[in-house]
Amino acid sequence: MSKNLTPSKISASEWEVMDVVWGKHPITAPEVFELLRKDQAWSQKTVNTFLARLAEKEALAVEKRYNMNFYSPLVSREESVARESRSFLSRFFQGATAELLAHFCEQGDLSDTELAELERLIASQRSKRKRKK
Repeated sequence: MSKNLTPSKISASEWEVMDVVWGKHPITAPEVFELLRKDQAWSQKTVNTFLARLAEKEALAVEKRYNMNFYSPLVSREESVARESRSFLSRFFQGATAELLAHFCEQGDLSDTELAELERLIASQRSKRKRKK
């Protein structure tokens, strides 16, 4: 399911459409519209435009069946999040992961559970480094 999609090409609105398609596919435009309707005041035409753009960007596959278009993702959510995260890290923190983590730790109010998870991740990274040596 991997395409060379540049995540910065996907707008915030298109990301919302992708979230729906990742959750249920293949899916038609009216189904996407119905699922988005609760959160967005978009028209069916707007949703159709987003779907067409995402297909042009090779984020979605379009299959015509029964005189209707069915949309399926060409990239996984996980791949897209990973690419977007790398892009964000590069743009705002010059690739420095520690700066990013420090920023969010200082700005946020982390729960004990979140702190424990960060500690687990750090320990896991240390362990990986030791195995590589």
